[in-house]
Amino acid sequence: MKGFTLTRSIAAEPQRVWDAFTNAHEYASWIWPSEWHTTCEIDLRIGGAFRVASEERGLSIQGVYAEIDPITRLVMNWTQTNRDGDSLLTITIEPDGDGTSLVLTHENFPDEESRADHERGWTDCLSRLPGYLATV
Repeated sequence: MKGFTLTRSIAAEPQRVWDAFTNAHEYASWIWPSEWHTTCEIDLRIGGAFRVASEERGLSIQGVYAEIDPITRLVMNWTQTNRDGDSLLTITIEPDGDGTSLVLTHENFPDEESRADHERGWTDCLSRLPGYLATV
């Protein structure tokens, strides 16, 4: 099983972090750079679809929610345009003092190149999240 785990301390309440991952408008606002003109669709239910895209970059990611524990845990499959196979994304959100502990685990990649690309991508994406949450 090829994967990685990223842990971040976020200076925001767990509900705010949850909303940033589960509200389509919010997710599109921070996940990729603003000049990518990101669109997002979220059907937040078990079996519901998720899609985030940037037509400008020719990039889209889609998946289906497998587990939803409100405000604490999301599990979904993750398929990226022009990549082989699905991977599995798990996001865990827990209170941590006045803020939130965010644990993102992404696994089941077909090869090391895909794993490394996604780790770099998530590291970049998560670097934008605190700034976004500070403005809303």
